[in-house]
Amino acid sequence: MNKKKFVEQLKQLVEIRTLSGEVEANKKALDLVETWLDKKINIERYKNGKAEVMVASVNKGMSPEICYMVHMDVVAGTDKQFKLKIVGDKLFGRGTCDMKFSIPLGVELINEAVAKNLDLCLIITTDEETGGLEGAKYLREVLNFSPKLLIVPDGGEDLNFVDKAKGVCQIRVVAKGKPAHASRPWQGKNALANIVKLVQKLLDDYEQYNLVEGWNTTMNIGVINGGISTNQVCAEAEVKLDFRYSESDSIENIKNKVEVLTNEIDGEWNISLMSTGMPTFTEVSEPRVVKYIETMNKAFGREIMVRPTYGASDARHFADLKVPVIMHKPIGGEIHSDGEWISLSSVMTFFQGMCEYLGLTI
Repeated sequence: MNKKKFVEQLKQLVEIRTLSGEVEANKKALDLVETWLDKKINIERYKNGKAEVMVASVNKGMSPEICYMVHMDVVAGTDKQFKLKIVGDKLFGRGTCDMKFSIPLGVELINEAVAKNLDLCLIITTDEETGGLEGAKYLREVLNFSPKLLIVPDGGEDLNFVDKAKGVCQIRVVAKGKPAHASRPWQGKNALANIVKLVQKLLDDYEQYNLVEGWNTTMNIGVINGGISTNQVCAEAEVKLDFRYSESDSIENIKNKVEVLTNEIDGEWNISLMSTGMPTFTEVSEPRVVKYIETMNKAFGREIMVRPTYGASDARHFADLKVPVIMHKPIGGEIHSDGEWISLSSVMTFFQGMCEYLGLTI
């Protein structure tokens, strides 16, 4: 993989508006990637809901030794963000850092792996930005995909190696009330008022952890909906909450806490889980992890630091396997913003380090 080839392929990918749920755009991008793959590679494509997953493998089967997993989908952006812009060493554009940079590299790696008969699998999902429920989760829970080692270059700032990531627990809470005229609130029951009471109780528990960086469970109030008219007592309201939890907490514990608090507030409630995912943890003393960090230390000429991450990735859907997760990426920044970028020289160094780690000489 030389710089010219990488930039040209990344340019083509950035120009395709592969937003999560945009079935045709993601299909077009996967079709393009398929033309880059060696004809000897086994290619399977699975459609599930609005997601499509490409599984390209050296050997057929659902239990490869090594899986390199990336995602094609991106968040929305302006027209100019879907044109690759080069300024010095920086490549700007939607998805450059999160994470289309990884796709040409993955293609090059598996094309070489098939020549060396390395049991490598390349997975490209198309719904990671919306939780991976129809992509990676489907792959794990329905198709029983179970690699021995998972490489996910979708986390880590400033070349940090991610040893652990928080889990996700998104909950929708609906409060039922009774409508009445606003001039006679005693004749009704305000569902929005109950939502406010619940939110305040939750903030009493979680707000302290929202204010400072740390490894405690945090809670974000994402959406509050309710009411039709200002002069009417609200008959139904909802709040959508996003908890990010550590390995010492659990989805069951969080949902139970919400249920306990609603029981303290008079009213009718409906509580349901939305997107969820387990925390991931990788033991850095595991031999394959030690080898990776040592290889990248040498490639970059600096010490790769080990740090946790607060965001989630498709790796969470494979947490039950308890296999090592190699989560590390080149230098880049401003993901999901107008100025998203990736460093070209860092990408090339990352690729050479990955080749060394996998025993591929390109």
